[in-house]
Amino acid sequence: MMWKAIKFFLVLSLLTPVGPVQADVAPDPLYKGMTPARRESLVQMVSQDVVIRLGSDWCRVEADFLLHNRSLRPAAMEVGFPTGYEDEVKELLVRRNGITVKTRNAAEREILDPDKDPATYHWTLWDMRFAPDEKSSLKVTYRVKPRKNHDYIITPYRQFLDRIEKEAGTKRPVEVQRVIDGMISYSTGYIMVTGAGWHDVIEKASVTLRHPRGAGAIRWLDPPGHFFSTPEGIQWRFEYIKPDFDVSVEFSDIWTLEEEMGLVKQAIAVSDKNQGLNNHIHYLELIKKGLAAGAGDSGSNTRNAEPP
Repeated sequence: MMWKAIKFFLVLSLLTPVGPVQADVAPDPLYKGMTPARRESLVQMVSQDVVIRLGSDWCRVEADFLLHNRSLRPAAMEVGFPTGYEDEVKELLVRRNGITVKTRNAAEREILDPDKDPATYHWTLWDMRFAPDEKSSLKVTYRVKPRKNHDYIITPYRQFLDRIEKEAGTKRPVEVQRVIDGMISYSTGYIMVTGAGWHDVIEKASVTLRHPRGAGAIRWLDPPGHFFSTPEGIQWRFEYIKPDFDVSVEFSDIWTLEEEMGLVKQAIAVSDKNQGLNNHIHYLELIKKGLAAGAGDSGSNTRNAEPP
């Protein structure tokens, strides 16, 4: 229930997209945006294990996949990895069964509005062949630049920043200014829906976020359930999914939740008009409780068709 409360708390906010993100490998990808083409292949993505090391300059990603050709016939396909709208992904390396795979880059353009320029999607592509009943491991590593949330960007975490600044005025207490200066955050994510193009379901999937400050760096995340807090950060776990959702996160590189809550309380104590600060501390308390709940509001690690 805690994360549902947080989502309700954000209804009045003007939220922006998460920015450059990384994604599951997709079979025969050049079709329509982030939606992979579907061919009559029986190659299944049996499992995936993704680790994202968060940082303000770069996020480093390691993604391990197990693919299985469930057919008694050989299979061949083009496989792709989306690399962002502005080539934000760098140093992408693909290994199959420990051997580096030769890749190529391609761009797909989709006309969404005849009066506007086409949307452009960048992909890293490679070819894969499977013998009958063959299992194959795939490892993709790269780094991606997270989006820095500037003053003009309203996010779940920063939704009360403008009100805090206006209520503080020009001659604001140093405690309030410290809070304002520290409300810098970064956003990134992981596209899960591109993994839906494989045969059957993904039997096991995990996405792990790691940060030197652990879960205390998290300021917002989605989906709000099916995750576990760890000493290093957050881990989502899913079973038997055909993903129609993505993973998003907003994080701070300055303070832990506890440190920021202490500073906000100090600012409230020296402020006359403090509704913005009160709203902000309430939000931070909801995040803290949600992270402490571990598995969110579901208590389950099995994901069905719809996100919470």
